[in-house]
Amino acid sequence: MMRYVQAAPRRLALGALLLTALCSVTEASAQTAADLFDDTRLHTLEIVIHSRDWSDLHANFLSNDHYPCDVIWNGIRMRNTAVRSRGAGSRYQAKPGLELTFDHYASRQRFLGLRSLVLDNLVTDPSMIRESVAMALLRRMGVPAPREAPARVFVNGAFAGVYMMVEPVDTVFAEKSFGEPGHLFEYHWIYPFFATFPGEALDVYEPLFESRDIEPRSIAELYTPMRDMFRAISDTPDGSFDQMDRYLDLNGVIRAVAAESFMAEWDGLLGYDGMNNFYLYRIGEQARYIPWDRDQAFHALDYPLLPRADENVLMRRILEDPALRAAYVASVRATVATAVDGNWLEAEFVRQYQLLRDAALADPLKIATNDEFEQAFAGLIQFARTRPAFVLNEVARLR
Repeated sequence: MMRYVQAAPRRLALGALLLTALCSVTEASAQTAADLFDDTRLHTLEIVIHSRDWSDLHANFLSNDHYPCDVIWNGIRMRNTAVRSRGAGSRYQAKPGLELTFDHYASRQRFLGLRSLVLDNLVTDPSMIRESVAMALLRRMGVPAPREAPARVFVNGAFAGVYMMVEPVDTVFAEKSFGEPGHLFEYHWIYPFFATFPGEALDVYEPLFESRDIEPRSIAELYTPMRDMFRAISDTPDGSFDQMDRYLDLNGVIRAVAAESFMAEWDGLLGYDGMNNFYLYRIGEQARYIPWDRDQAFHALDYPLLPRADENVLMRRILEDPALRAAYVASVRATVATAVDGNWLEAEFVRQYQLLRDAALADPLKIATNDEFEQAFAGLIQFARTRPAFVLNEVARLR
């Protein structure tokens, strides 16, 4: 009897532990991608990786080699994940940009429904918040744009710096954003391209617009509609350019470019060296515009609204059409109204700055000094206070 009395509490304790564990699993499984991209808090994300692999990733930061690792976020551990160095101009050995791919080793593996996650190392922006605020403004303007949230990243227990977790633009994102399956293309800057007609040969489109479809497709299936679209941009008769909407969602492009105009984005659709940093998602014949990599937003207080628009065939023809020009003007005005409503833009800069300030100041691997970080934030506040009046003066000349 005595032995039974002693064993019962032990079984009860074991049961309580199992119940706690089950509750923890249920709580973890209840997390969603919306929780991951909750930008009202500073997240903690941990990477567990073999020390030799982490050293090799740093040494070979210019390559795209994948290394196995585990990822831990909010009590959820995702095993069998691949990590690689990523970025174009943001490749940096001391604090590499990272891409976590959850389906690299297991094709159907997902993390909170995501196939991958980008960890932006924030080395091209001293303030660390330009892109996340830009994407937030784009979403407020009805433009499908990736969600972002700040995180302190630890690798094998060591602080690896402040990163921005960025929702990848892939087929998961595109189908969620537009509600239909389609074909996804990532634009690659190869030479200054201004939406001129590249020609009849389909193979010239493939390097410019890389297919991001999971399933392999023929060149003809992928790029015949792309060729038709760019031919129509050049050849559609004056007075009927709105018919281009058959091939390209003109209203979506106008909303996005208007927001980029207000934000003084110098490396987007009207980039300083041609078009850059976007995806196209084609549903049927019509392509939709998706912005990407907006760390150069809020470039200058007096940056012109339409830099090099006369060279960009698409934007020039939009502005030559009275109705489309009016739509652009209205969209710019709407962006200004959104930015100043309730002092939203300045308040958003302040909110995101306060959220990550202490962690940013403690980040030993960031490129900017702490003084440069603070000065960059002060510059954003000045932008929020002065840009709206400048833009309204500029847009008045377009009417």
